[in-house]
Amino acid sequence: MGTRLIDRGLRLDGDDPALWNLSHPEAVAEVHALDLAAGAKAVVTNTFGANRLWLARYGKAGEAAAINRRGAALAREAAGPDRFVVGSIGPTAAGDPDALRAQADALADASVDALLFETFRADQAAAALAAVRGLDGLPRIVSLIAWPEAAGEAVRRLEDLGASALGGNCQNGTAAALETAERLAPLTRLPLWIKPSAGLPGTPPEEPASFAAAAPKLLALGVRFLGGCCGTTEAHVAALHAACYAPR
Repeated sequence: MGTRLIDRGLRLDGDDPALWNLSHPEAVAEVHALDLAAGAKAVVTNTFGANRLWLARYGKAGEAAAINRRGAALAREAAGPDRFVVGSIGPTAAGDPDALRAQADALADASVDALLFETFRADQAAAALAAVRGLDGLPRIVSLIAWPEAAGEAVRRLEDLGASALGGNCQNGTAAALETAERLAPLTRLPLWIKPSAGLPGTPPEEPASFAAAAPKLLALGVRFLGGCCGTTEAHVAALHAACYAPR
């Protein structure tokens, strides 16, 4: 979502993607609508940094709950009743369990279908899962930016703390995403979540066709949630949709 909004004029030197839920809701809604039209079965809310600790940098700490509720509403309005809304929580409040829990509560109150802890380290994700204990009925997806060397130990700890799905995001391209899925597949029976980037800053972009080519391998490894992170567009979503639902 961040890179999509940058393409629409967002400047990170004085603004944050989450603030656009209130200031530019039409741009956020457009991104959701484009992905859904391309075949997405779920959309992720524009709330990655929408916690009071991070928003205090912009003088908006007091608006954190409203920003999360609006982000969830924009996603739900686009998705309708038949597709899923996943509430994004980034690691910017990982050191403040109260701020993280407040964000999770706001997203839960806005009726998201699942909580997503994305771009976390394993230790941060464990603390986040502990912070949201008691939010019954909401699946918890853990998506790490990198898995530690002792991945099995991390998997067991996150499973014990209530993770519903495990995986990674922001890996630079599908080759790195495949490595993540290959590491995790033998370690867990939980469904896998994979959301690679299509090109981090300073690297060549990966084309939608490359995402499509990787999809069958990822599905065979147990990936059940497949999308894109930085640099991906609705063209990548369309390519993934075609590959995932092609006749076998």
